[in-house]
Amino acid sequence: MTFDFERFGTVAGGVLRRNVRRLDRALASGMRPPPRMRVSEWAAEYRHFPDDAPIPGKWRHDTAPELVEIMDALSPHDPCAEVVVIKCAQSGGSASAENWLGFISDLAPGPVLFVQATAKAATQWAAEKFWPMVEASPRLNPDRGGTIRAQGLANGDGSTSEKVLFSRAGSGSYILLAGANSAANLRQRTVRYAVEDDLDQFPNDLDGQGSPEGMVDERLKVWRSRGLSKRCKISTPTIKGSSKIGHAYRGSDRRRFYLKCPECGSRFVPDWEDIRWPEGHHEEAFLTPPCCGVERIEHWQKGSMKLADGWLSDQINGEAMPRVLDEDVFQALRARMPQSIKRGFHLPGEISPFQSWAEMAVGFRDAQGDIAKLKTWTNLKRGIEFELKGDTPDYEALSALREQHWGRGQMPVGPVVVVLGADVQGDGIYCEIVGVAERAETWQLDARFIPGHTDVPGAGAWADLDAYTKRGVTFPGGREVPIDQECIDAGYHTEAAQAYCAKRPRRTPIFGRAGWSRPPIGRGEAIAYDKQGRRVGEKSKKVEDKAFLVGIDGLKLTWYGFLRASLKAAAEAVESGMDAVVPVGRVHLGRDTPPDWAEQGTAETIVVKMINGFPDRRWTPMPGRQNHYLDCRIYAMAAMAKLMLDTLSEVDWAKLRAERYAPTNPDQGDLLANGLTQPAPSKAEPPRSTAQTDTYLDSRDDYL
Repeated sequence: MTFDFERFGTVAGGVLRRNVRRLDRALASGMRPPPRMRVSEWAAEYRHFPDDAPIPGKWRHDTAPELVEIMDALSPHDPCAEVVVIKCAQSGGSASAENWLGFISDLAPGPVLFVQATAKAATQWAAEKFWPMVEASPRLNPDRGGTIRAQGLANGDGSTSEKVLFSRAGSGSYILLAGANSAANLRQRTVRYAVEDDLDQFPNDLDGQGSPEGMVDERLKVWRSRGLSKRCKISTPTIKGSSKIGHAYRGSDRRRFYLKCPECGSRFVPDWEDIRWPEGHHEEAFLTPPCCGVERIEHWQKGSMKLADGWLSDQINGEAMPRVLDEDVFQALRARMPQSIKRGFHLPGEISPFQSWAEMAVGFRDAQGDIAKLKTWTNLKRGIEFELKGDTPDYEALSALREQHWGRGQMPVGPVVVVLGADVQGDGIYCEIVGVAERAETWQLDARFIPGHTDVPGAGAWADLDAYTKRGVTFPGGREVPIDQECIDAGYHTEAAQAYCAKRPRRTPIFGRAGWSRPPIGRGEAIAYDKQGRRVGEKSKKVEDKAFLVGIDGLKLTWYGFLRASLKAAAEAVESGMDAVVPVGRVHLGRDTPPDWAEQGTAETIVVKMINGFPDRRWTPMPGRQNHYLDCRIYAMAAMAKLMLDTLSEVDWAKLRAERYAPTNPDQGDLLANGLTQPAPSKAEPPRSTAQTDTYLDSRDDYL
């Protein structure tokens, strides 16, 4: 039957007819399913970058075609439930997740949990990445009727710094920003989607309640039971065996990306062994593919070698996939590859569009001799886990590094810069003065324990340490200079350590902090300590003090590498009867090195502890051994890092050496304080014989 609008009259009937038509269109629009788009299609159509971005304008797949399949696995109609992306730095993996979030707000609304290592990191990501994407993309921009609600609306119904609301759905659709260091944030919501970004920086255990990953898993349980949840894990890796993203990738179908050779058309997985360079010219690195033997492929050809269909699991039905495949075989294997629900994608540096093979080669060259730098290069440039090798050096073997022609109170020829590290205890202060030259070569100039109480600023051991260090050092030739940098342990009696550092320039209060990804020394951060009670000197939530954070894990790894290289060089010198090539980080000890220095300087080893069923590698003191001199050396290395000695050129070192070894001239300034700008005279550098010494401190121990 047809409804009779005319019986209501011409005017009223016409109004009713128009209203019914509008209602019909609205009802049909509400019931119409969203368009069946893949995330990659949505990104190509709607994702924009701001004008000040490195690559402004619309998203283009030809920039990084390897990201297409990663995004498509996150599409609603794809059976994949979990995507794992192990990657090098700046490879586009996080941008893929950003596209997914935009897609969700537009075509598949639902509650999303976005987790970073800390809540601060999550809000910074939103400010630096997400909101610029929203502003640049009309489909998302709230000022253009987009899918994201604006922040700071007067009615209080807008997005906030911790919660992004979608405008095309009800109150149950949003992005909740959370930190993996907050159990409260990870317990608050039941969510359909989750992004765990920078996964390897998540703690293994959170407030004794389990791992953040386990908590996220619980938030997804309800939607997962309906087969509707999706989860994305993204991170650069860290230590092999302890890397969370590495563990997740090994539990997936482990897909690798195959390049297409421009010469023979075969597919191959690039590896570091394929990167070559002319002798001594790492900046001219190129790729030699393992397929047809062509000698040289340049970086500019990389883009044409990457096709969107380049992904293949490393095993199919239990059969390992070779690194090189003919095109027909590759496509046949692609067709056989199961559509698993847990897919892993590896984005190594060799295929990244945002770093060249030359950049990788130069980074590899610069990391030689420093295990911590090599680890950073392996994780960030290559995007693979770093495997710890080598045991703790034998402290009894360190006697081979003693040199009998100089001792306490003497300055051998060689050091150019002088630093000090001090470890504070309740009954005194351990300290070590270290001379430094090019390539991190070091001489232990003195190491001692200064007894006295350390809880009162300016008194006890602090007064004696000040008297000891304010005399500075005297170089051969008679030039007296102050210690260039002191790093003082502020983790015990913080106020007293800060008072000591404030008394003179070139003194820095520091706080050692574990963490394999921490830099040698960071910017001053608020660190809190208790000043009284049973936890005196320990971390407190009430008192905020400034100290510089020192990444002790990487520095200890570097220090042990320097010791092993030095022992090897010493053994080769004895065997050959001549001086061996000086390795990076060569360690020299004098004849008066304290008897317990070697034992303390190697007192810690890496121990694997299982936390929530996951291996965690930590530096741990060996039973019955103290580690005070180890801490002193680590803090001295932090002082070297604060002076940025690794940035000095050969000319800088030569100029500084010429000044400090020249005969006394009161009119000449301190280059390390005033900057290194002028080249050194060609005849100014003294011979490097270590037989020449000069007194640089009062050699008596009873100066106190």
